[in-house]
Amino acid sequence: MKKKNTKKIDPLYRHPNLVISPCEFGHGVFATKSIPADTTLEECPYLRIRADECAGTLDDYVFNLETKADNGDSDIYSLVLGWGSLFNHADDHNTEYWHDTDRDLIIFHTIKAVAAGQQLFVNYGEEWWGSRELMPE
Repeated sequence: MKKKNTKKIDPLYRHPNLVISPCEFGHGVFATKSIPADTTLEECPYLRIRADECAGTLDDYVFNLETKADNGDSDIYSLVLGWGSLFNHADDHNTEYWHDTDRDLIIFHTIKAVAAGQQLFVNYGEEWWGSRELMPE
């Protein structure tokens, strides 16, 4: 007789009032109902990628994780899985993120109340725009 696996599996969290929809930037993350400030939106796993492996378009979808000074080897980026790569940029953003390196996750959360139908935005930061010689619109 086969023994059942009784280990509890904790699924990663994604807020139930989120949807991906087309928008002027391709696709974006939107609220289907109002979401208060300081609310977790999603726990996203990520892949660790060395800077020299991030060429071309892939470089637009990674987040800074470690610098060469941190680890003595190479700048390391995180390639976000889940819906994390679909948060678009706004200077006046309503969402931020942080790396939970103990669990290899990026956690997205609101920093402002978000109304139903509103798009959720993060701020890519000056370095992201400057490294591409671009200015945010």
